[in-house]
Formats: sequence, C-alpha cells, structure tokens
Amino acid sequence: MAIALDGFSPMILMGGVCLVSATVLVAQYYGDSVLWWMALVCLIISGLRFWLVVALSRRTDKLTGSASAQWSAVFGVLTILFCSSVAFLTIYNFRFHDQASQVLCVLGTFTICSGLSSRIGLHPRISQACIIIMQGSVGSSLLLCKEPLIRYAAVLSLVTTFTYCTSIGTQHKLIEDQVRTRRKLRNLAHHDSLTGLENRHQFETRLKEACAGGMPFTLLMIDLDDFKQVNDIHGHAIGDEVLKQVARRLEKMVRKSDLVARLGGDEFVILLTEMHSVDTAHKLAKRIQREIAVPFEKDNRQIFIGASTGIKMAGAGENHPEYALIEADRALYRVKAGHQGGFEFV
Repeated sequence: MAIALDGFSPMILMGGVCLVSATVLVAQYYGDSVLWWMALVCLIISGLRFWLVVALSRRTDKLTGSASAQWSAVFGVLTILFCSSVAFLTIYNFRFHDQASQVLCVLGTFTICSGLSSRIGLHPRISQACIIIMQGSVGSSLLLCKEPLIRYAAVLSLVTTFTYCTSIGTQHKLIEDQVRTRRKLRNLAHHDSLTGLENRHQFETRLKEACAGGMPFTLLMIDLDDFKQVNDIHGHAIGDEVLKQVARRLEKMVRKSDLVARLGGDEFVILLTEMHSVDTAHKLAKRIQREIAVPFEKDNRQIFIGASTGIKMAGAGENHPEYALIEADRALYRVKAGHQGGFEFV
C-alpha cells in the first residue's frame, strides 16, 4: 500500500477536524456528555490516522511484503473505526436530537463517502465497507421517520451507497489495469520479447554497474552453431521455439545473481559477477557445450545445434565495459572461425 501526502493527508486532517468540531458544537449546544465522549474518540482516531499517514510517507521505500501489509491493515482498522464513529453519531443524533444535528450528520456522512469513493487509498473492500456502514446508518435512521418524503430519502441513500461502491470497484479495476500496463511496458523495456531474458540494453546497464562498482566479472559470449539451418529447414516458428528452449537451459546453468541476456538473433551472453575464477568459467563453458548439444524436440522432431563461446575475465577495476564486450566478441569470433562448438579465453 502506498499512502502519500499528496493531498490525502490534508483531506484526512480536515475531515477529522470538521467531524470533531461539529461534534463538539452539537455536544455543547445540547449539553450531551455522550457526544463529548464521542468527540474525544473521533479526535484520537483522527490523530492516529494522520500520524500513520505521515509515518508511512517517510518509510515508503523501506516497507515491503508483510510489513507493508501490516501497516495497511492498521490503517484499514482505524478507518473502519472512524467511519463506525460517524455511523454511531448519525444514529444517536437522529434518535435524541433535532433536525439541525441530523442534517449535519447527513452532510458529514455524504462528504466522507465522496472522499472515499474519489481516492482509493485503501483496499476497495475496506472503502466499500466504510461507505456501507455510514450510509447504512443514515438510511436506517431515515426509515424510522414517519414522513414519506424522509423515507424516500432513505431509498435515495441506499441508491447512493450502491453508486459509491460501484464507482470504487470501477476505479480500482482501472488502477489495476494501469499498473499491469506499466509493468508490461517496463518489462518490455528491459527484457527480450521472444525469450523473456534481459535484453541488450539491460545487459549493458548491468555491465556498466559492475565496472563502476570495481568488482571483477566474467563475460561469456555465446553464439549458436548451425542455427541458420534450423530456420531454413524447419521454419522461423521452430527456430523461435529453439531459441526459447536455449534461453531456459542457459538460465538453469547459472545462479539468480548472474545475468543471462539475449543480444539479438542467436547470440546470448552470461555475466558472472560474484564468482570469478578460470576454473568456474571453464566448467560453465563445458556445460554450455553439453547442454546445447542435447537435441531439441519440437513436433516429434529432434533438432541438433551447437554453441561457441568467447570468454573474457575482467579483474577488479575494469573501467571500460565496451572494451570487455569487444574482447569477448573477438574470442567468440576466433572460435567460430576455427572449430565451432568450442570456447576460448581472452
């Protein structure tokens, strides 16, 4: 949950101040001790909600997973308590006081419901529950009146409740669609659309970060052998499927901290940043040869390809990511020009 101070906290503060001040005025006018206690309760709840929003706005970057859910749950409980207090005030005023206080409660309830329906700061179910609680108190209180027009107003209150809840559901769906769209666009910007691996741009970014951090790293440039024949003989659809399977095999060979990317066509790259030794790179290169040599199966057909690998080991303090990439590519070129299916260190 993300609750920021961009207008939402001032709304909470003003809502709490208005509710407490109105309750105090009515309590003072009627000399009702119950309303004085309710004013105190509303003041405490409003203060806690405002404090919680301020605290969340300062800790947004630190809250993830279960911690964020816990804070969200606390805020939801406080909001339900706040709205329940409004509902109690409405029912109490309709039962014991005259029309002035009743009109004040109705206007306050509709104002709070409008705020809840216009800004989905909570889970939609919580917002809808709060509206039902408050509007339910108004509707039930109006139904107890004998005047037909007032009872008709109770029906309008129920219609308004339905409208608010529907509006919240619609807005929440739109927000979810927007979030999914942004995630999809972000994923497309950083990942290869065919294989799902990270793309050249993301690889170059990670490589620059490794160089800037002064850490040693190992680059393995991989080019598939005889892949052009796969497209020529079996078609591009089968070729695309083989590329996807190659991507999955490469991902299984490395750790989560390592990077596997597709640079384009049938060219892949692996970036190792936390494990830097000739023996490790040698074993990985041999494994790549073995795994890629295993036949790929599609539509009951076996497809055989190989892999050539150029390896660049960069020590700590490497300041030129472009140079490291060129070196690995040159090693790969020498492998392809000499004996395909092998690997070579720079």
